[in-house]
Amino acid sequence: MEVANLYDNGPISPICQIKEHLAIQTDNSWKPFEVNFIEPIPRSSALVVDLINVFSGGVGGVLAPGASIAGQLIPVIQCDDNELIHLRWFVIDDIEGQLWQLSSTARFAPRGAQAGVNLFTPTFDPWLATTTFWVLGTTGNRDARIGCTNLGGAVLPQARVGFFGYRYLLESEERAHPNARYLPSQGK
Repeated sequence: MEVANLYDNGPISPICQIKEHLAIQTDNSWKPFEVNFIEPIPRSSALVVDLINVFSGGVGGVLAPGASIAGQLIPVIQCDDNELIHLRWFVIDDIEGQLWQLSSTARFAPRGAQAGVNLFTPTFDPWLATTTFWVLGTTGNRDARIGCTNLGGAVLPQARVGFFGYRYLLESEERAHPNARYLPSQGK
């Protein structure tokens, strides 16, 4: 199995192999783990989420031109304890999606701005490498929130985003292994 760099500009691939070690940053501390299992998460309809439905609680609704939906908790990409998901994401409708982790930490955010994912992202990044993110399943850190803005001039009945990548089952270790791979998941 070939191991990719964290943000390889190519197809997504596992960041490590089974029985290798990770040190994962969350809330400005490093947590050490050994990887026990890796499972692919292919693109599928089960991992396509309509943000309008999530925002309205399944009641329906629309997104007016220029309107935004604040970051919404996305249940299908939540994890259990000692789980890590490694994802890339894409949009299906004419929206720009924004990602937050640890409830309020903007991702893809250099000082003073937050980059988003839109319909043109695959034009400049065909493998969606720049959309890569991780969610670590530990108490209080197991979520990612996605929000969006309607970029077009039309009312949208849907604001869909999709996810694909890998799921890792982890075992906590007392301290980081000397050969651990350091991963900036959910760091501030």
